[in-house]
Amino acid sequence: MSDSFYVYLAAPLTDLPAQYLANVALMSRMSRDLMRAGYIPINPAADMLEGLMSDEALTIDLYQSRSMALLELLRGCRRAALFVIRLQHADGRPSTGVRDEIANAQAWGIPVVTTRPELARLREATE
Repeated sequence: MSDSFYVYLAAPLTDLPAQYLANVALMSRMSRDLMRAGYIPINPAADMLEGLMSDEALTIDLYQSRSMALLELLRGCRRAALFVIRLQHADGRPSTGVRDEIANAQAWGIPVVTTRPELARLREATE
């Protein structure tokens, strides 16, 4: 669709099990909210289901490399953005994964936003 606007969600994921689940919930709520608002979100936390349905554990590196490949799909896309939900883990540690996503998005020419109004302005500017 020509009016589609893709949004890759970035927030810390890997952490202690309880915090991981809270991170997945946060990203999934944002994904649903964005869908309702007419965006097409790319939610890296959705791979939790694949982890649950697997007979063998996948490595964090494999999950992270796939997430980065999903972000790279937006390279050259005029109607797309990386939306940073949170930069730090719950305990205040910086998320190296989110920082890597931001760095790659900037290198690939994907706009980076941190608020919903900023995202809305970007979508309007590309209509």
